[in-house]
Amino acid sequence: MSTLGDSLRYLRSRGFNPAVARRPARAFSGALACLKGQVPVTLTISDWDFLEYPRITLNSTPSFLPPLLPHVDILGDLCYFAKGAVTLDRYDPVTALAQCLDQATSVLNKISTDPNYRNSDIQGEFSAHWELGQAKIPWLVYLGDIDTGAKNAHYFKLRDSKGAQTRILVCSDPAEAGRLALAWGWSVMPLHRKCWLLKTAFLPHVPDRLPGTVKELFVWLRKWDPDLSQALQNVLGSHGYLHQDYVTFAIDSPVGWIGFGFDLNAQYRIGYTKSPKRFRNYLHNAGGTQQLFRMSLRPIGSSFVHSRNLSYPDLLGKRITLIGCGAIGSFVATALVRLGAGIGERGRLRLIDPESLGPENLGRHTLGYPSLLQAKAIALREDLLRQFPHCHIEAKYQSVVAVSDLFSAELIVDATGEEAVGEYINSLRLLGRHGAPILHVWIRGNGEAVQALWADKGGDACYRCLLVPNAQVHRQERIKLLKTAPERRMDGCRAFTPYAVSAPMHAAALVADMICDWLQGDPSPRFRTRAREKAEVFEVKNQNLPKMKGCPACGQP
Repeated sequence: MSTLGDSLRYLRSRGFNPAVARRPARAFSGALACLKGQVPVTLTISDWDFLEYPRITLNSTPSFLPPLLPHVDILGDLCYFAKGAVTLDRYDPVTALAQCLDQATSVLNKISTDPNYRNSDIQGEFSAHWELGQAKIPWLVYLGDIDTGAKNAHYFKLRDSKGAQTRILVCSDPAEAGRLALAWGWSVMPLHRKCWLLKTAFLPHVPDRLPGTVKELFVWLRKWDPDLSQALQNVLGSHGYLHQDYVTFAIDSPVGWIGFGFDLNAQYRIGYTKSPKRFRNYLHNAGGTQQLFRMSLRPIGSSFVHSRNLSYPDLLGKRITLIGCGAIGSFVATALVRLGAGIGERGRLRLIDPESLGPENLGRHTLGYPSLLQAKAIALREDLLRQFPHCHIEAKYQSVVAVSDLFSAELIVDATGEEAVGEYINSLRLLGRHGAPILHVWIRGNGEAVQALWADKGGDACYRCLLVPNAQVHRQERIKLLKTAPERRMDGCRAFTPYAVSAPMHAAALVADMICDWLQGDPSPRFRTRAREKAEVFEVKNQNLPKMKGCPACGQP
C-alpha cells in the first residue's frame, strides 16, 4: 500500500513541487508533457480518499492550444474524467495520481492535435461553455412549456412569501406560471416583457472565441445557420421589442436551449420606435459594440420533466385510467405521473377507488397521516398535484361498477389486486369489445412475488384464463407459483394478507416496465412474474400466455 510520502516522491519525479494552497488542500505546480509542448498546471488535492478527483488547473494557455478549449472552464480547471467515470483507488494514491495526470495529458493531446475532437466535444457540452465561459455569472432563467411554433414567450417573476427569493420564468401559458407559484407557495407577477424564440436543426458553430458583442453575435450566427441568423434579423427589424430596455433570445438547438440578450440604448431605441429597421442598422454599425449577456436556461416544463429520462415517447396526451388507489395503486399512480400521465391537452389520469385511507393502510401506502380518513382517490390526486401541478387528474370516489365511461381511455390499469374486480373489468372488455388494453397487477402471498397480465385484442390469455375451468376445484391456478400457503390475519371481521411496503413498490415497478415496453410498441411478454430473493416459489416463465381452453370468459373452445 502506498503512503503519502510515496505520493509526494512520485509527484516530485513528475516535476511537481509544493505550491501555496488553502488548508487542508495540498497544491503542486508542474507541467504536463504534451506532444506539442509543456502545459503549466497546478494540481490541487483536497480529498485523499478520492471521492472527488484532484483538480488540475491550467496556469496559462500555450500557443499550440486554441483559445476556446473543450473540458476547460473559465477558471482554467480541466475536466479530464467525467464524474463517476473512474473510481480511483484510495489505498493506492500513487497509481490514482498517475491516472489523473496521464488522462489530463491525453485530453490535452487530443485537443491540440485533432480539430474534430475539439469541435465535437465543444458542441456536445456547448451549454456549459456558453454559461460558464465568461467571467460574468449568466442570468438564470427557468423555461416552462413553449407552444409549438411560438415566436415568443412571456416573462414572469416568482417570489417567495418573505420576498427573499425570486425566480424568473419564461413560458407560453400564464396559467403554468400560476401553477408553479402555487406549488412553491410563492406569488407570481408578469413582467410585460417577451423572450424571442428561435430554432435550428444544426449544431452550434465552434469559433475561436465565443461572441461577446452584438457584432460578434451576428457573425457567429451567420456561420452557424444562415436561416437562424435571418430569423434573428427579422425580429430586430420588426415592431414589438423596442419598448423594452433589453431584448433576449432563446434558441432551441440540438444541444439544448441557448439564451442571450443585450441592452438597448435608450436614446436610439426611443428615437427609432417607429422605425425598427433603422435601429437594426444601428446595431450593425456603432451599436454593434454593445456587450452581450448570456442566459442559463433551465427547462422545468412538463414536456421536459417527463421525457428527459426516456429514449422513447412518454404518456403525453394519453388518457389513462387507474382502478384502485390502495397500496399497489398509490405507487403505480406516482410512476404513471412521472411517465407523463395527465400531461398535454388531451392527457388525463383518472383515479378510481371507493374506499377511504385507514390507519391500517399507512404502512404500505405513499400517503401519510395528512391524508388519513380521506377518500383515497381524492387524497392521492391532491398529493400528486402538489408534486406535479401541470397534470390533469380526475378522482372518482366510487366503485368501478358505477363508472359508466370506464373504457374512455387508451390504457386501464387494474391495481386493486382483487380477483373479483379483475374478472368484472375483464368481462366488460370482452363483452363490449373495447379497444383499450387492461394491465392487471397483483401481489402474491406475503409479498413473495408480483405478477401482471396485459390483456388486449390480441389472441393471448384474458384475465380469467389464469384459472383452470374445472367445476370440481375452487379457483385452481393454471400456473402454480407459491410453494406454501400465505399467512392470513384478521382485523375485526376483515381478513388481510400482511406484506411489506416493498411488495407494492415491486408491483409498481413491474407495471412501469410493461408500460414502457408498450410505449415502445410491444408490451410482450404479456404475462410476467417477479419473485423476491429467498421466496419459496416455483419458477414461472415470462411469456405471451395462450388462451385457456374452456375459459368461461373469452369462450375459447
